[in-house]
Amino acid sequence: MPTMLACRRAKRGGKTMFAKHRIQAAGRRRLAESRAGTKERLVPAVLAACLLWLAGLGGLTGCSTSAAKRTRYQYDPAYGVESPEFLRSLQTLRAGIRPDNKVELLENGDGLFPRMTADFRQARKSINIELYIFSNDTLGRQLAEVLVERARDGVEVRVLVDAVGARLGPLETTLKAAGVKLRIYKPIRLYALHKIEDRTHRKIVVVDGQVGYCGGFCFDARWQGNAGSRDEWRDLAVRVEGPVVAQLQSIFLEDWLHTTGEVLHGEAHFPANPLCGDKLAQAVSSSRGDQASMSKLMVYMALQAARKRIFIANAYFVPDSQIRRALVQAVARGVDVRVVIPGPNMDIPLSRHASRYHQDELLRGGVKIYEYQPTMLHSKAMVVDGLWSSIGSINLNARSFKQNAEANVVIYDYDFARQVEKAIEDDIAKSRLITWEQYRRRGLCARLTQLWASLFAEKY
Repeated sequence: MPTMLACRRAKRGGKTMFAKHRIQAAGRRRLAESRAGTKERLVPAVLAACLLWLAGLGGLTGCSTSAAKRTRYQYDPAYGVESPEFLRSLQTLRAGIRPDNKVELLENGDGLFPRMTADFRQARKSINIELYIFSNDTLGRQLAEVLVERARDGVEVRVLVDAVGARLGPLETTLKAAGVKLRIYKPIRLYALHKIEDRTHRKIVVVDGQVGYCGGFCFDARWQGNAGSRDEWRDLAVRVEGPVVAQLQSIFLEDWLHTTGEVLHGEAHFPANPLCGDKLAQAVSSSRGDQASMSKLMVYMALQAARKRIFIANAYFVPDSQIRRALVQAVARGVDVRVVIPGPNMDIPLSRHASRYHQDELLRGGVKIYEYQPTMLHSKAMVVDGLWSSIGSINLNARSFKQNAEANVVIYDYDFARQVEKAIEDDIAKSRLITWEQYRRRGLCARLTQLWASLFAEKY
């Protein structure tokens, strides 16, 4: 009997222990599920918060510096671009216009990089480069090889690349090991994400302080070739010699000094430039911390002074209301206004949708808009009245006007302006004209997409 009683007690105890273990296991499962659920809910929340910050909503807290910049101007000249008064008024754009320059228009990678590489190989003292993108690809490696060679031969080589566009990979180690002074412009820090939009979009190369380049180019394989396929982008650049080179050097120095604290000086960077040409030219720059947007003022002054024709080729064309109004008013004055923008090969589709949202006002106002068909059009070129022209990194959008560090070269010369006009006319011949009738027939889906994209216009 005692044995049977003990067995029953043991059996009941076993059931009790088994039930206890089951309860504990169930509790652990619920805890794990709760933690997993919390994680599943937390990850999207954290990602969403980061995306909102990256979208620039951090600026709503007052951390953004671009809000204080003046970007609307009053300028209604009674004279045109050909007037000496307009020429003198260009002094408004910080660096004055300088005579005695030599200027060459370079089209696409085939026209640009062989010329630039030859200048690199001829360098004796210094090579200074500021870029938005430097990639570890075929073109990036080719140019890096030349820079490594020059650095090993004793040339001071400095390269400043934006943190967003720095895609160097092992090239960074290779360049630094050879003595190239490579720096990243404003690296992205988690504690300073509200400053992530503060980027350098400048494309500047200065060799020995005597030869300068400015345009839309980057050291990336997309800029190779002659725009003969979708993989070869269409772009324009200028090569300059003469007094304007010192202005480009000063623009580079601005960001280099901010990044490193190093003051560049002496013959290696600011030699006595010979008077080597007959062109009037000036370098125009703007950056996020400026009190006024020199990039927008440059464009606006030229548009307001136009009397005959305005030709524009622009990659990310999302102009604000004042620039749109200036274009429409120019048409009302009898000015022939033509704008070439990217077509189906646009690399940022949302920017294209935002651009299309505002085409209603422009098309109804008589502005002729063309979409370039063969490949991505990345040019930032403008010609007014066959005399004033500008080439560089400045897009007609809020990012260039308010946020990015940018640089263009303005040339005041009939012969050079005719070359740029010819390049844009060639682009028009390969483009599709957008008509008001076509535009007004776009579907509901297109209209909603364009409306949505326009809400983020200041981010493109």
